[in-house]
Amino acid sequence: IIQDFKEKSLPELVERETILKRPTVKKIISVIGPRRAGKTYYIFNIIKNLISEGIPKERVIYVNLEDERLFPLEVKDMDLFLRTFFEIHSVDKNEEIHLFLDEVQNVDNWEAFVRRIMDTYNIQIYITGSSSKLLSKEIATSLRGRSLSTTILPFSFREYLKAGKIEINKFLSSSKKEKIRS
Repeated sequence: IIQDFKEKSLPELVERETILKRPTVKKIISVIGPRRAGKTYYIFNIIKNLISEGIPKERVIYVNLEDERLFPLEVKDMDLFLRTFFEIHSVDKNEEIHLFLDEVQNVDNWEAFVRRIMDTYNIQIYITGSSSKLLSKEIATSLRGRSLSTTILPFSFREYLKAGKIEINKFLSSSKKEKIRS
């Protein structure tokens, strides 16, 4: 699964209006929101930005915790992601690594794993989730002030137009207004 991500190219993305900047302090970034709102594509956008900043893809781990090949997954199994990653890649454990855990709510007690590896390794952690278990206040409580949260909602109308490659200017012609209305 780790190697599959390395070999696969990132999908075509629409830049969201809200994109988190790379944190200057070590915090867990949590991306929450309803199902099908674009959380996974949002983190793919973060990965794309990291790569464009010069972070090698070899220092990025992405795991979709809804992947049926991982079932039944328990929190003790999550350490295998890191061990496998370090086995596959000759990455210095002191170099910053970016770990993306997509739909983390599928693993009971994931918070303990995330807190431990954050305290142990030089890892920037990103988590996504859409369950009621991942409300901002719940994350803040379980991660004890170690996280920054952002909520992703479905496309705004402006983002929808951008995805459809419809350019919006301050002043629009009648035909452009009709195209937008339709």
